[in-house]
Amino acid sequence: MFDTLKARWRAFIAVPRGERFLAHHRRAHRDGAAGWVRYAVMAGASLMIVVGIAMLVLPGPGLLVMLAGAVLLAEESAFVARVMDRIDLAVARAGRRWRRGLRAEG
Repeated sequence: MFDTLKARWRAFIAVPRGERFLAHHRRAHRDGAAGWVRYAVMAGASLMIVVGIAMLVLPGPGLLVMLAGAVLLAEESAFVARVMDRIDLAVARAGRRWRRGLRAEG
């Protein structure tokens, strides 16, 4: 099981930022899973996002659960995959600005 997860993570990281989630979406739809499976994954992912939102005020890893739900949604929806790619780029830019600010202070 962990070997499969490692292989999927390596395939995800191998794609440049801004294209990762859409490439993941395309890889996930190569096998042509049944339609009901797609809807079940989307329902579960949506539930994870709602539970993650609740965990923002309740005890629990809210952001992590929301992120996992969003990744599952991106696997099933090209639109969500493109949005996640844009968010990935924005987070990377914010991280670079933050690191530059830390270096400037130090």
